[in-house]
Amino acid sequence: MLRVNDVVTYRAEGYANSETVGTVEDCTLFVPLLIVGETARVRVNYVKKNVAYADVLEILHASPLRVSPPCSHFGKCGGCSLAHLAYDEQLVFKRGKVAANLKKIAKLDVDVLPCVPSPLTVGYRNKLSLPVRGRRGAVRVGMFERNSHRVVETNDCALAGSWARTLVSAFTEYCNASGAEPYDERDFSGVIRHLTARYVDGQLLVTIVSNGEYPYDLQPFERELARLFPRFGLFVNFNTAKNNVILGKKTEHVCGIEYIEGEHLGVKFRLRPNSFFQVNDGVKDLVYSKVKELLDTSRTEVLVDCFSGIGILTNVLASQRYDAYAIEIEPSAVRDAEDMARLNAAKRLTNVCGDVTVELPKIVAANLGKRFSVVVDPPRKGLNEDIVAALKRASPHQIVYVSCDSATLARDAAMLSDDYALTYVQPYDMFPQTDSVETLALLTRRIMLA
Repeated sequence: MLRVNDVVTYRAEGYANSETVGTVEDCTLFVPLLIVGETARVRVNYVKKNVAYADVLEILHASPLRVSPPCSHFGKCGGCSLAHLAYDEQLVFKRGKVAANLKKIAKLDVDVLPCVPSPLTVGYRNKLSLPVRGRRGAVRVGMFERNSHRVVETNDCALAGSWARTLVSAFTEYCNASGAEPYDERDFSGVIRHLTARYVDGQLLVTIVSNGEYPYDLQPFERELARLFPRFGLFVNFNTAKNNVILGKKTEHVCGIEYIEGEHLGVKFRLRPNSFFQVNDGVKDLVYSKVKELLDTSRTEVLVDCFSGIGILTNVLASQRYDAYAIEIEPSAVRDAEDMARLNAAKRLTNVCGDVTVELPKIVAANLGKRFSVVVDPPRKGLNEDIVAALKRASPHQIVYVSCDSATLARDAAMLSDDYALTYVQPYDMFPQTDSVETLALLTRRIMLA
């Protein structure tokens, strides 16, 4: 039986998410940062009964699929998990992950199409949320180390563009010069918890997350932002909660622009600091275009977009030929969605603030006898039994499901399987260099297939 600190020779036999899995001394061993087929010396760091975890000490036999990671922080920072794997193989891995989840969880042996690659494999992120730690005069801004809450300084994150490197360097210098006290989550002391930022179409929104009132002079940072970025907005968010949630409920605008303005896929939009917006612009556009293609709008009389956020996808799908409804539970997102509907003159679009389980039946009741199509783009936790029940009662002729977690997609597809067949599954690489994958699925009502 393996024990902690044992050093053993290990061969990677398969994948379990981004970790590899193999067997040593009748123990199932999980090891990250390897590729299936590789052999390595590893040190065991955790054992429970016949399951153990280990870290790589030395690779004895490297796979021909191994590449040099594009980031010097790889292996320490927890932001990437597949940067050591050739990009084409990352796509193969992600397709396999989706297929395995559907087969294991939903018991569905369906044809999963090849994963659509990202136009950019590095420098693709338009948003970063970085913890701020350390001490006065020696502030660290970066990402959490893998499996810990220790911050690795990453002002040159490979997943973001040069804008992030410029911003993080400027902010770190400002913090150190102003004597700012970073947050300490051990005793909830300190002031600056996080730096969050979004950069879209040459416009930057920066938010400093403060543990209570912000006591430092922001003018030096304002001047530096103005020198570095022609169009920027600076905000302070206040969060005193003793948890890991990044943003508090109150955000104040300090200076500069109040929102990012843009137009993607023919839809005009405005983004505020807490607006939901996919992190990879290129893949977002591919996914949204495919959603529009998949929907059989020629016979749709009512379209409902559940978990609609600020409404970009809803506006992409909206038409003068049918009524569209967008359901979102966050009031601030609904206010932004109302602004977007006015910007795009979407006359047959109604934004609804509320819970899908409550609002979807109301929309169905108000449109009895009409032919429904539904789009769902839930958070990582997916749907729940109540939402699935509401969908079944609504009985749309098709459901387009945009998923950021194929495990919860599989669970939900299984719950819907009595009434809906999974007729299309397409992964998209929204998050290159990581083990996360976006999946687009079409569920068609079985009576329509008869």
